[in-house]
Amino acid sequence: MGKTKLIAGVILSLFLLGFKIGFANPEQQKNDEITITVSPQNSQRVLFGIDAERLWFWRSSLKDQLADLAVGQMHTSYVRVGINGAYEREKGIKNEAAYDKILEVMTAMRKANPKIHFFASPRPIHEAYTREEKAEIWGHRDNGVFSPFPIWIQEWKKTIKTRKMKDGTVVNRWVKGEFDVDAWVQYYADYLNLMHKKGFDITYMDATNEQSIVQPKHTKYLSEELPKKLNKGVKMPKIIAPSSWSTLGATKWLKSVDISKGEDKGFAIVASHNTGKEGELVDFVNEVRKLGKEAWNSELHQWVGSMKELKREILTSEIFWEHMRAGYTGIDTWLFYGPLNGQGHTMINSSWKKINRSGKYEIFRQIVNHANEGNYVAISRPSDEVQTGAFIKDGILSVWVLNTSVTPLKSVKFEIPGRGKLNRKIEVVKWHDSLPRAGSQSITKISGDTQFFNDIDGESLYFFKINLEG
Repeated sequence: MGKTKLIAGVILSLFLLGFKIGFANPEQQKNDEITITVSPQNSQRVLFGIDAERLWFWRSSLKDQLADLAVGQMHTSYVRVGINGAYEREKGIKNEAAYDKILEVMTAMRKANPKIHFFASPRPIHEAYTREEKAEIWGHRDNGVFSPFPIWIQEWKKTIKTRKMKDGTVVNRWVKGEFDVDAWVQYYADYLNLMHKKGFDITYMDATNEQSIVQPKHTKYLSEELPKKLNKGVKMPKIIAPSSWSTLGATKWLKSVDISKGEDKGFAIVASHNTGKEGELVDFVNEVRKLGKEAWNSELHQWVGSMKELKREILTSEIFWEHMRAGYTGIDTWLFYGPLNGQGHTMINSSWKKINRSGKYEIFRQIVNHANEGNYVAISRPSDEVQTGAFIKDGILSVWVLNTSVTPLKSVKFEIPGRGKLNRKIEVVKWHDSLPRAGSQSITKISGDTQFFNDIDGESLYFFKINLEG
């Protein structure tokens, strides 16, 4: 009898152990279920563009194809183009030929999309000089001053302080001198008047580009004085500032805006770059919202990878999703065009005869074509290793999931309340290192009226395209 009780006790213990770890416990299974919930409310309106400020890899022989990929096949709202300091490098000496390639780009873009807008941004002035000229003026070809304006607008002074270049050359350091604000305003007026003469209006314009020369009082002066200097018919662009080197720089700049003096009226859009990693995205957006402005990143850095690094392209898209979650309303790529094998941030890569579409491009194209000029939608995030995003536009809800972990997520539950009945079939595009750069397409189905389930593989990105029936 004792032996029988012992055996029965062991069996009962094993059963209870199994119950405890969950294979016989529906409540435990429910607790382990991974759920991603999409908000029934829309958030910020979003606007996306591409960068063509630097044209190192623009191929005139492929201009129509390159433009079509940027603003035709991808439905972007604007193209960022350069204000070239070589046009008036020396005061009063103007060279319209400095804009030949830029105007070629703008013409091709407008041909591909007649409704495209242009966002003008001043290029670094050192690019207006040859290596030999830079060595003669600043002591070394790599010692050129970093400024978005000609040196007759922003002066630079040589100091007695020195630094050693990589090749061992010792050079003097240069510091900022006088900033001629009236010359700066006229410089921008001349640019806008020239573009209008060439048949182009500029919708957006940077007050500066990363260099911290321009202060809030300057943007106020620019917005007041620039319209007076524009020729008849020339449109005043929306001023963007401060387009700082880092998120932290833009946040500090915003905190210096004196509302009592109307300095907040001097710019329409607040932009940061994330060239430098300092600063919190949410802090920047919160400061922007205090002024009732739009928050842009006008140079999205850190989404990178060459043509042979699809996994890196997928995983580093995390920086884009972080910006969306923080509340940014506008995103512009950085260095859209690159060499055939790609590099860093480039999305379209080419030689003089061939074009390669990167994984970044294929991902961004799907985002843009289903979200641009629509709204971001808040969405839950199951863990720090999983990035999520959602958009709604023209009755289509886009849901995105990036799993940066190597561990797959099984049977993830997606809940979409408050959006009415969903179409039974959901189109899915998946990106993984083992798949084509354009991703692989499949179909999943709704389970009930407002939910569906799907596995999420490790180190993969998923796009779910959901048609709302009303």
